[in-house]
Parts: sequence; C-alpha cells; structure tokens
Amino acid sequence: MQALLIDSSIYIFKSYFTLPEKWHAEDSQHPTQAVYGFTNFLLELLKKQQPSYIFCAFDESLKTGFRHQLCPNYKINRELPDEALAFQLNACRQLCRVLGITEMASNQYEADDLLGAMATEVRKAGIQPVIISRDKDLTQIIQEGDLYWDIGKSQPKDHKQLEQDLGVGCHQMADYLALVGDSSDSIAGVPGVGPKTARELLSWMPSVEHIVENSDQLGDLPIRGAAKLSDKIMDNQEQLLLSRKLATIVTEIDDIPSCDKIQWQGIYQDAFALFADEMGFSDVFNSRSAQLRQRQFQGVLGS
Repeated sequence: MQALLIDSSIYIFKSYFTLPEKWHAEDSQHPTQAVYGFTNFLLELLKKQQPSYIFCAFDESLKTGFRHQLCPNYKINRELPDEALAFQLNACRQLCRVLGITEMASNQYEADDLLGAMATEVRKAGIQPVIISRDKDLTQIIQEGDLYWDIGKSQPKDHKQLEQDLGVGCHQMADYLALVGDSSDSIAGVPGVGPKTARELLSWMPSVEHIVENSDQLGDLPIRGAAKLSDKIMDNQEQLLLSRKLATIVTEIDDIPSCDKIQWQGIYQDAFALFADEMGFSDVFNSRSAQLRQRQFQGVLGS
C-alpha cells in the first residue's frame, strides 16, 4: 500500500507560469490559472492512482520559519507572493479540502519538512511513501523501500536509481548542497568546491561533519586539487556547518497528521461544484469529479 505525498508548490507554480489567465474568481476577479492547473493535476492523479492515502504539503513559512532564525539571508532572493498569487495559493489549499485530500502548511516548517515528517509517519505504519516532486532537495529523505516520482518526466524511482542519478547517497544530499551551495535557497557553499569535487569528497568521507573533523587528511585524498581542500574547508567551516543545517530536511514534527488522517476521503461533490463556480471554471471538471466520486462509491460497496 502506498501514500502519495505531494510537494504542492511545484505543480501550482508550473501552472501559474505556463497557463494563460483565462479563468477568474467570481468575487475578486483574481486570475485562477494556477488553481485550474492544480485541479487538473490532482483529478488526473486521483483517477490514475486511486490512492488510499494522500497528503499535500504547502509552504507558509516564507519569512517566519526556523531556518530564517538561523540565517536572516536564507531565501533572501525569494519575493513574498502578491495579493493575487496569495489568493491562488490559499484557493489551492481549499481545493484539497473539497477533494477530500489532507493538506498542511506551517509557519515554522517548510513543505519539504512536512513531507519528510509525513514519510516517517507512514513508514512506521508499514505504508510505502511516494514523494511526488521535482525538487532534488527532497531526495535526501528517500530511504530503501521509498519512491520518488517526478511526474511528467519519469517513472517513480527507488533509492538505488536515485543514487545512481545523483552520484551521492540520498542521505548525503544535504552535505552535497552544503558543499556546493544552493543559489535557489541562498545557501552558500564552499568557494572553489564544485559538484565533481563534492561528489568525490563524499565518496571518501560520509558527511560534512566527518570532513571538518578530518580536514587534516583531505590533502591525501586522490582528488584533483586535494592539496588546497583543507584550507578551503577550514576557512569556511562555520558557513559550511550552517549551510548543512539549512539544507537538512526535518523528519520529526510533533503535529504531523497520523496515517489514518491522510486517508483519501473522496470528493465532496457539491462543495467541489461550488468551488469550481467560485474559481470561474464553471462545469469544466464536474463530470470528471463525479466519475471519481461514483468509482469510489462503487469501491466501498464492493469491499
């Protein structure tokens, strides 16, 4: 049995930037193309996968999360959503609720953390986590038995396939990002350490902490430029360890839902129809949602 754990923002922003502003909310007249695309995405996923468990994580801690307390410059390059985009993001959370999907956001933790903690929870229940995202940061939470699925680009990949693609262990992804940096999150890396050097270094030493503790041995490693590695690491030690904290996904959160709370509840058809009207979609999705509702009803009768 599987639990689909969805990195919602990835698919919302894809629609926001690629679809035309063809649809508008009934009251505010805000464009709703991101909501339209996310609705299409979720209905298609529900139709094809018919999940028993499904969970959507959202980002709310855009400037208030614990990482911003550690580093004020964290994600300093990200602009807060304007009123129109904030409306669509909130509407997408409402969409999840009328589709019977458990959703969650936090003012302390990011969506990645919520997914990491939810994956921990479902593993405890003997359920296979399927992380649905295209964010490589999330590969760090993938363990043996888990799946990572970049929908639209590939089939779900397991732990072994991901490590072949990444060139480092999934559990080393935060160490890799700390070494090379992550410009999208304003995480500084070690100057002069690129992807190839980082991968080679992590093949010899398992973590950033191990690298720092054994920096005097770096010059002996069979890595190009090894003679200068020790100085590079020690000159940037404080920043390197901070970057490691910033890049590490939290996997234990007290108020994460239990598995029984993320069981798919089925579509609330009347509420969904009203929501679609409010978003300016009219009856575009009504037949698809009704078919899903009918299929689930028949499944309950047959069970």
